[in-house]
Amino acid sequence: MTMRNLAGFALAVLAAWLLWGGVHAVNLIVSRGSPLSDALLSPPTSLLRILGTAIAVLGGLLAGFGKRFGALLSLLGVAVFVLLVAAMALSGANSVLWMDEAVISGILVVLTGLLFILPRN
Repeated sequence: MTMRNLAGFALAVLAAWLLWGGVHAVNLIVSRGSPLSDALLSPPTSLLRILGTAIAVLGGLLAGFGKRFGALLSLLGVAVFVLLVAAMALSGANSVLWMDEAVISGILVVLTGLLFILPRN
C-alpha cells in the first residue's frame, strides 16, 4: 500500500467521522420536533457539512483504492467543508463553534494535497 492510498483512506475516515457528526446533529434537532428543512437549512451549515464530508468520503475511498478522480472529488468535498468554516467565521459566530472545524479542515487540505502530489500507481 502506497502513501497515496494511506492518505486517501485517512481522508475518508476523517471525513466519515465528520459526516457522522453532522448527521447526528441533524438527527438530534429533528428528534426535538423541528422539521428536517429547518435542521438542514436554518442556517445551512448542517447541509454544507453533510454534503462536503459525503463527497470527501467518496473521494477519499476512490483515491484509497487507486481509482481515477478520487483526488478531484476529495478536493471538491474539502472545498465545501472549508466553505462551511469560512461561512461560520465570517458570519461572526463565536470561535468556539468553528475552531475545531478550522483545524480539521487544515488536516483535510493537507491530505488532499498529498493526493495531488503523490503519484498514483
